[in-house]
Amino acid sequence: ITDIWYYVDGQFKGAFPVGSVMPIVTENNANIKLFAGIKNNGISATRLPYELYKQISFNQTVEAGKTYTVSPEFEYNSYAIFNYTQDFDSPGSQFSSVGDSATVIVSDAASTFGGIGGSLFMGMSDAKPTSKILQTTPYFLPTGGEPIYLELNYKCNQSFVVGIIGGGSDEREALTINPSDDWNKIYIQLTSVVSRQPIYASLGYQVFIRATKQVNSPKIYLDNIKLIFQ
Repeated sequence: ITDIWYYVDGQFKGAFPVGSVMPIVTENNANIKLFAGIKNNGISATRLPYELYKQISFNQTVEAGKTYTVSPEFEYNSYAIFNYTQDFDSPGSQFSSVGDSATVIVSDAASTFGGIGGSLFMGMSDAKPTSKILQTTPYFLPTGGEPIYLELNYKCNQSFVVGIIGGGSDEREALTINPSDDWNKIYIQLTSVVSRQPIYASLGYQVFIRATKQVNSPKIYLDNIKLIFQ
């Protein structure tokens, strides 16, 4: 969550980076609504309130010249549907390795999100330059423009591609993710690639993540992959 979008007494007042001072031009009792803001597809220019999180609403007695501190904790909406959450901390996976370079689960603190549990490592070599994972089981996803997101944490020294395969063979790229030296969280909107014609309502859709060797020693780490829609 990078921003807080807020309303005062039903009127939109703006969006501010988390931790900022947000002005309230009113007195006495005010109804305040907060929405969690994200960078859609990791792009700063496409910031928006994340519709899969609940809003937070509360009343605050306001006095001129005072500053009030709040620490909101956002939750997913009750109607958010989790196809899966893959954290690589326990046996079993929603993904299969289908590239020429095998993927492995690592557990050393320097390579895992938060320094605990496990993460998926995608490495490549000159002899085996492609690494790819594919969601093992096709799932139904809504195709009428409803929000569909893939959330994940990642750290990498080269780019990789995230997309959807419809009907078992129709590969559709959704986003190329750039290198990040530190662990980063990204919300990838899959709505448009899933809703694109042709529709595979009966055959379902599978998430894929693919990389081709670009640097001398490629290192891509993935964790906490969530496929969510409403």
